[in-house]
Amino acid sequence: MKKKYEEILETVVRTFLKTHEPIGSAMLKEKLPFEIAPATIRYYFNKMVERGELAQLHKSSGRIPTEQTMKMYWRKHLRDLEVICHAMDELARISEDEELFVLLKPLKENRLRIVERVGERYLILVFDADEYVIRYQNQVETFLNDLIGYELDEVKQIARDVGMMSLYHKMRAKNDEEITAINPEAIIRVAGRESAWGKRYMRHFLEGDAVEELSAGLHFDPLLPKGFMALKTEAVIENRPTKMLCIGAIDHDFTKIFKEA
Repeated sequence: MKKKYEEILETVVRTFLKTHEPIGSAMLKEKLPFEIAPATIRYYFNKMVERGELAQLHKSSGRIPTEQTMKMYWRKHLRDLEVICHAMDELARISEDEELFVLLKPLKENRLRIVERVGERYLILVFDADEYVIRYQNQVETFLNDLIGYELDEVKQIARDVGMMSLYHKMRAKNDEEITAINPEAIIRVAGRESAWGKRYMRHFLEGDAVEELSAGLHFDPLLPKGFMALKTEAVIENRPTKMLCIGAIDHDFTKIFKEA
């Protein structure tokens, strides 16, 4: 009984992701892998509506999954993410079709290795892949030496937090060069509908900070407006190891890019 219940609910979700239309008993009967009477499906539908798993928008319409159900579905199926879309043009096509916003940033080791003083005028911060020059100050030199071994993204955030804005902006400019944003119109539309959210978070996502700062896995509200979610993972895109963040409506089909690992 429980297994049949779960299969019906999952089939409703999978069908809705493909059609974005309310699911009726006749449609669902065709999708299920077992025989079941329409009257029995309607019985299950009523139970699922009572439990807040499905919603019926109009008395004569079919059912759609609620936000609660969509969150449970994605937590189950995308607990460990595996990217199945590895080409930029394919990512761009799917992102446009499903109204998803994707951020990509190269994944590479880039640790602070040396803080080198040049006379009494400059400090050179030598990373694995980058160098930054700032004006010499004794206290700054001491502070930065304590950060040797830190990743560039960590040093950048620390620089911002302690008010070393010249260094922060230099690192930020490099960061902007490395970020690839796919279908930014999708996140702009979200901000347009949710103006309070947009004012607070828009730059955070468009400029790529989120792809560095968010932990791997799934994120829902309050980080994003209700009805939206973000997926953070690592991937190989165009043969390059990459940090990847994908954002979109919770009822859009992320499985075109990701699958359960």
